[in-house]
Amino acid sequence: MGLAARHDGGRPRQRKSFLMDTMTLPRCSAHSIAAGLLLEALGAHDTHDHVRVEGLPGTAVLVPEREALVATTAAAWPMFADQLEPIAVQHRLDVVLLRICAAGGDAPVGMDFALGSLPCAVWAETAYALYRDQAGVWLVPERFGPAVSVGCDGFCLEIVPPYPTLADRHRGVVWAARDLARLLQPLTVR
Repeated sequence: MGLAARHDGGRPRQRKSFLMDTMTLPRCSAHSIAAGLLLEALGAHDTHDHVRVEGLPGTAVLVPEREALVATTAAAWPMFADQLEPIAVQHRLDVVLLRICAAGGDAPVGMDFALGSLPCAVWAETAYALYRDQAGVWLVPERFGPAVSVGCDGFCLEIVPPYPTLADRHRGVVWAARDLARLLQPLTVR
């Protein structure tokens, strides 16, 4: 089933044809909050569609202006990891899978991704962490190596990571984890 045409101001807007059907994300779930952090970093705000993608868990968020597809799951790695690269290749999208981990972990969200919007071959990695500093949001490897910046240009592969040392990396991952954990905490009533 193709992606439904979206109506803006009474005029239908056609999109690429995907094997997706339109869905609605549950409001205020851990998954939608985690996806919301990436959407905010992408500058997507109102420029995204909730879709169901064959091969990905649940509902994904398509941001066509950033050539990005963001999905969330509570499933442990490697579940769904093999599906990311074929979807990225087929649709020429950056596909990011956020893994919402159990509470109490150092990083409540892990990332698997396949960057399909690159002009060359697809770049796929697993078990990256969310990193935050004054400059923005990143997906970073466990140690040194290429990182992915998240911004208004979409997901960009960066050869130089945003941190000079592993201690700086740890601080940025903890900062991002704290921000995310704060948002994921259930509301308390007094």
